[in-house]
Amino acid sequence: MSQHDQTYDTQDGNDDQQPPSAAYDAGRRASTNQWVLYALGIVSILGGVIAIAMPLLSTLTAALVAGAALVASGLIGLFTAFRRHEGWHIAAAFALALLSIVVGLMIILQPVAGIFALTTLVIAWFAASGFLRIWYGFKSFGHGGAWMVALGIISVLLAVMLWFGLPFSATWVLGVLLGVDLAVWGALMIALAVRIGRAEPEMA
Repeated sequence: MSQHDQTYDTQDGNDDQQPPSAAYDAGRRASTNQWVLYALGIVSILGGVIAIAMPLLSTLTAALVAGAALVASGLIGLFTAFRRHEGWHIAAAFALALLSIVVGLMIILQPVAGIFALTTLVIAWFAASGFLRIWYGFKSFGHGGAWMVALGIISVLLAVMLWFGLPFSATWVLGVLLGVDLAVWGALMIALAVRIGRAEPEMA
């Protein structure tokens, strides 16, 4: 056997030994990610339960977070506005960034008014999405559109109930929505962790 053939066989042998090591490393990383997802999922679900159980506090927290997010996005918008090439693009981006900063500061400085304003936006979103679902549902009524019509009616009824429940509904709507969002996100992370755990035996 020539030296070239021996070298080729040696390389083949090394290649045969690499997949188990790579599979082990992938499995170890997957296992680590699995426990991280479990921890984050449990914490997220607990946060959601607390938010639902204490809606006023979580509503105030949601409003302050929204205000801070608006201020941060506005500051970023100010820096990026001057990177535009045309004058009207710069003016529009600058105006939107300044508006975000002003609205965010108003929410932070006057959180009660901010909560009321954000709740009104949520009610408007429920109403608009409900009417759109009803419209799309009627257009495709024979192809599962009945479910969309039903969901649209529920959204509209919810918007009407929240609107006539103002200002009391403003004290809990944002908090409950935040709690539901955290709980659903936590459940999704746990489901992903379970899926990773089931995939580990196949990688071994």
